[in-house]
Amino acid sequence: MASTQKPRIYSDDWATPTSIGFWGGSATDRALLASAFGRRIDPETFWLQVEDPSEPRDPGEYAVVGKFPSDHVFYLRPADLQPSNSEGNMASWLVRDDVTAEARLRTLADFARLPLLAQQILEGRSAYSPTKVLVIANSNRIQPYYPTEEGGIRPFLDALNSFAATMIFTLTDTPAPNSRDVDYLFRIIDPHPGEGGTTRVTCVQGAPRGAPGLFSPGFSRDLPQLLESIGHI
Repeated sequence: MASTQKPRIYSDDWATPTSIGFWGGSATDRALLASAFGRRIDPETFWLQVEDPSEPRDPGEYAVVGKFPSDHVFYLRPADLQPSNSEGNMASWLVRDDVTAEARLRTLADFARLPLLAQQILEGRSAYSPTKVLVIANSNRIQPYYPTEEGGIRPFLDALNSFAATMIFTLTDTPAPNSRDVDYLFRIIDPHPGEGGTTRVTCVQGAPRGAPGLFSPGFSRDLPQLLESIGHI
């Protein structure tokens, strides 16, 4: 399925719409990276926080989220994406090829009941608009409503890019095969207990070596160093 998708466009320019994922480490570290990368691209980053009432909140994660303006943060429970009508769930819409890019994006907002988000991301925008960023934090928690196979979310990401929007995911668990649809994927590796050292961030998926791109597989930095280098806010 992935082979039918259009070729990816990598660029050294942060303003070029792309997609980024972070997994491993703590919720705080994932949030710090998503925030730093998002605001490096777009100071007006939007944040969609997926909450699981059965799991404890990470205070550090919510301290990061709390730095965003209240009208740029949306809280979502996985249950909010359950099918509410005869049209099926969000996953069935994301893979359809008989709907426009705008319809694909409005599907997310419709099922999440976030019309304001759709308005901010879509209205009056084109591929030539200044790049916007949408973070979906703890995206694994809504995995039942996305196609999990490779190629399953690439049409959705292409649709976002066509509206000059970059998507950033944080993942609470080992990525599903659809993570290969994301342009840049980073793994956060904590030092082994008792060994000391610093949390490390490694690019495990990105632009091919020798090709233009922000990051290539094998790129690795200590977390504080990486945050500083991209302008941690």
